[in-house]
Amino acid sequence: MTDQSVSSTMWPTSNLRNFMSLAVSNLAPGKRLQQKEARRNDIIEAALAEFASQGFTATKLDDVAVRAGIGKGTIYLYFNSKESLFEEVVRCTLFPGREMAESYVEDFEGTATELMVNHFRFIYGFFQNEKVPLLLAIVLAEAARFPQLAQFFFDEMIRPSRQLIQDIIERGIASGEFRASASLIHHQLLISPAVLAAIFNLQFHQQEPIDFAVYSEMHIDFILRGLKA
Repeated sequence: MTDQSVSSTMWPTSNLRNFMSLAVSNLAPGKRLQQKEARRNDIIEAALAEFASQGFTATKLDDVAVRAGIGKGTIYLYFNSKESLFEEVVRCTLFPGREMAESYVEDFEGTATELMVNHFRFIYGFFQNEKVPLLLAIVLAEAARFPQLAQFFFDEMIRPSRQLIQDIIERGIASGEFRASASLIHHQLLISPAVLAAIFNLQFHQQEPIDFAVYSEMHIDFILRGLKA
């Protein structure tokens, strides 16, 4: 009686086999998605290396595929053009820093002076990521020949950066920390020394390396004097 009761509640072997097959099939898409994302990241890393060594113009998607260790046709499953791949390289490399800066400025509750100091210290720290100067150098070298890339970089990085600094300046004017005409200062005058230092170190670090710890504090002092004079 007991054996019959137990046997009547057990699944037939075919049902169990179907259940296990269904469970595996439900897990498979997640694993495939992870593999696909890993391959996509490999392509992006390989693209940055190719862009850095050959420049945007000379780089071919086939070269990126070879460096990434995938078939030449596989890369086209992820990116349909060199321009779209470069844009994704910028997104993955620079957008996290942009988003962190935006969040920090929005949530900061101290003085505008403290915020400006901390913001530029963050910029200098971010620029010491070896990938960042490489991208900046590529953009500056290639932007004139590729207006679409220039517009993308301007819209996604330069304009937001300018707005962040402008927001800090306006906060300082409102609190009386910065002079009223500080809002007229060109964004390029404030950010260019940091960009120049990053690219200079990239190109001439063996001949004359810049000590970012010293350089950044001198630059910040220069900024504050200009805003408060």
